[in-house]
Amino acid sequence: MDLPEIIKKPRLRSPYLICVWPGMGDVAFKAAAYLVEKLGAEEFARIKPDGFFYQTGSVVKDGHLSIPELPRGTFYFWKNKAGKQDLIIFMSNAQPDLAKAEEYCRQITSLAKMFKVSRVVGFAAMPQPIDHVQEPGVWFAATSKELTG
Repeated sequence: MDLPEIIKKPRLRSPYLICVWPGMGDVAFKAAAYLVEKLGAEEFARIKPDGFFYQTGSVVKDGHLSIPELPRGTFYFWKNKAGKQDLIIFMSNAQPDLAKAEEYCRQITSLAKMFKVSRVVGFAAMPQPIDHVQEPGVWFAATSKELTG
């Protein structure tokens, strides 16, 4: 198994990991992009896209044909100045080929283990038939009753 490419190795305190991919309306992806921007999180690692994604199109610009870049899987970090848990945010701008998804996730979890991540949260959107006057809700699942608080 390949490991993510580490660009910079920050020293992090018991970090939490947030993982996102684009999905329904890119809600999760936009939420993570907002966090990265507002926190000033720094890129520190990435997953090499080779083998996880395939070229599915081409780009024509000014009459020239080219191959688009493969999607990126990027890790960002934010150090909490309050002395609490730091944060790692993983953003992939596409979902990997389903046959390679398990290996892709293994790379994410290998980085999580390397930085001793204490909690992992995945952002996602789920379509629901609600009327515009209804109060929106948040759904979640956890691996233990303690986490559901």
